[in-house]
Amino acid sequence: MNKEKSLNVTATTSLSPAGINACRDWYASSAGQATLARVQAIVSRMSADIFGYYALETGVLAGQYSFLQESRVASQFSLGEVLGEPVSIMGTPEQLPFVLNNMDLVVASHALDCSRSPHQVLREIERVLVPEGHCILIGFNPISFKGLAQLRYLHNPRAQRCHFYSTFRVREWLSVLGFDVCETVSAGFCPVFGGDYLFKRARWLDRLGSQFRLMTGNVYIIHAQKKVSNMTLLLPSRKVKPVLRPGMIVNPGAGRVSRKEPNNAK
Repeated sequence: MNKEKSLNVTATTSLSPAGINACRDWYASSAGQATLARVQAIVSRMSADIFGYYALETGVLAGQYSFLQESRVASQFSLGEVLGEPVSIMGTPEQLPFVLNNMDLVVASHALDCSRSPHQVLREIERVLVPEGHCILIGFNPISFKGLAQLRYLHNPRAQRCHFYSTFRVREWLSVLGFDVCETVSAGFCPVFGGDYLFKRARWLDRLGSQFRLMTGNVYIIHAQKKVSNMTLLLPSRKVKPVLRPGMIVNPGAGRVSRKEPNNAK
């Protein structure tokens, strides 16, 4: 990644601090590290054929891990909210400090899960992307072992540190904003509870899920492309009525149209 000097952009924390810590703590575990390696490989494959001038990494893992080490985009930036982190720009996913139609690629890691306004996050991504630009979303999958762990907050939703959204819901949000979903993949099929003992004995689930491309992994990766419709102005069809009808002649002396009479008429 290009080493850019940090910009002095004032930002207020919009992501849940408890959610950020919980997410990073999970990625520090054995199951999280294995999932992270798989996610990095998937994002590298998705972004291999994406070219452009500017790419942005935002979300919980921005500055902690890089997903664009093999990207061909010329300049790459990372956006963070916590002071002291190794990021190039300070800001929030809900208010990206970039002008309209500027980014060729945006990678958002768990920005929807920990945000208080996930719709605004997607709107900001759509705003800063150039037409035909790409975005890659990384989030926790509620239909997984990680999602099952969220059931403990069923009777106390306020204690929930992250909100998991299904891929069907996220794809619907993207469709409303005019994105075309190119690919949806999940990774990390091992249980998140039981510690390293259960994780080591359940590695076969990762092989099974990757082989059959199951959508029950703990993390989903969605690759979408911004589409802008080219509007063509359609003029109303207008039929021009002919001035002369069959059987009509023009009389220059009279200055009007008269009907031609037969020669034998009296």
